Amino acid sequence: MEISWGRAMWRNFLGQSPDWYKLALLGFLIITPFIFLANPFIAGWLLVAEFIFTLAMALK
Repeated sequence: MEISWGRAMWRNFLGQSPDWYKLALLGFLIITPFIFLANPFIAGWLLVAEFIFTLAMALK
């Protein structure tokens, strides 16, 4: 059975990570530029929080 291109990309994105973690990181990547356009100061602190979240979940 041949796997679709989209499914192959999803499986290869972050390897064996759980789906909720993949969705969280994709959400961060999508939301952060819009928040930066609205308020760069808040976006900077959000980026720090996202980084800490990513490190904490990587250690889990």
